Amino acid sequence: MNKLLEARKAKRESQAQAANAIGIAQSMLAMMETGDRNGSDKTKRKVAEHYGKSVGELFFSDTITSGDIHIPAQREEAVK
Repeated sequence: MNKLLEARKAKRESQAQAANAIGIAQSMLAMMETGDRNGSDKTKRKVAEHYGKSVGELFFSDTITSGDIHIPAQREEAVK
C-alpha cells in the first residue's frame, strides 16, 4: 500500500470524502493513489496539508536507487 493510500485509510475517509475535503476530483485522488498521476505541486501541497504530512513524506521514497545518484566525472589535473 502506498503512503497516500495509507494516510487516507488512517484518517478513515473514503476517496470521495478525502477528495471533497482536499478540493480535487475523486478520480484525480484515485489516480494519485495508484501512481497513474502525480498531481501538480499545488495539488500535492493541498493533499499533504489535508493529511497533516509533508509533501516529502507522502510523495517521495526513502530508498535511493542507482538512477538517483549522480557521480561527477573526475577531472584530470596536469602534473607539473
